[in-house]
Amino acid sequence: MLKPIALFTALSAAVLPVSAETLHYNVVEFSESASIEVLRDTATARLRVHEEGKNQEEVSANFIKKLNHVTRKATSNEFKTELLHRSAFPRYEFSDKGKRTQTGWEEQAVLQVESKNFEAVNKLVADTRGEANLESLTFRVSKQSREDTVDEVSKAALKRFRDRAASLTKNMGFRNYKIVRLDFGQIGNRSVGAAPAMMRAKAMDAEAAHVPEQTTPGTEEISITVRGTIQM
Repeated sequence: MLKPIALFTALSAAVLPVSAETLHYNVVEFSESASIEVLRDTATARLRVHEEGKNQEEVSANFIKKLNHVTRKATSNEFKTELLHRSAFPRYEFSDKGKRTQTGWEEQAVLQVESKNFEAVNKLVADTRGEANLESLTFRVSKQSREDTVDEVSKAALKRFRDRAASLTKNMGFRNYKIVRLDFGQIGNRSVGAAPAMMRAKAMDAEAAHVPEQTTPGTEEISITVRGTIQM
């Protein structure tokens, strides 16, 4: 019959170094991990409003009309709406001699909307195709959902750690153990599933900016590793 220390070696568990002053017997260091797959529950769309032409006043008037239309549509729903960028600038042509001549005026803006209602986001993009192009559509896990999942996966990893500690203690012929050190490692996440996390539309093609009715956001796998030391 193997003695506890012999069985300990057979299990290939890591033993901490023995100090010359303080001896630590039957100390084991190991880790356990857990992961949970969670749905990306939040969609973020970026809409680009653009207008250009020769007459500055006409361009500005048409641009403001477009931007106001998109903004009204966005704010009429429960979207988190943010104006990311707005600019206006003249357009020039240069002669062979380097002379600069203004040929027109251009204005543009990028509006970002965020919502958990994917159907509403799709409808907004479709309803504003005449005024804005879909620059990008991304999906992510919301902050609250991520925090809840981290709590859940942490509990699962800790339970696995305790279960393994109890199993090692029993197999090595001891009755009890105590946790000497416990460390929750870095939280990891990776994309899973076949659906891409991002869609991009051609900036200058309004028809290409249409979002399909069935948009699959995909999922993420959130994981955590618990590392610790026990003494039996």
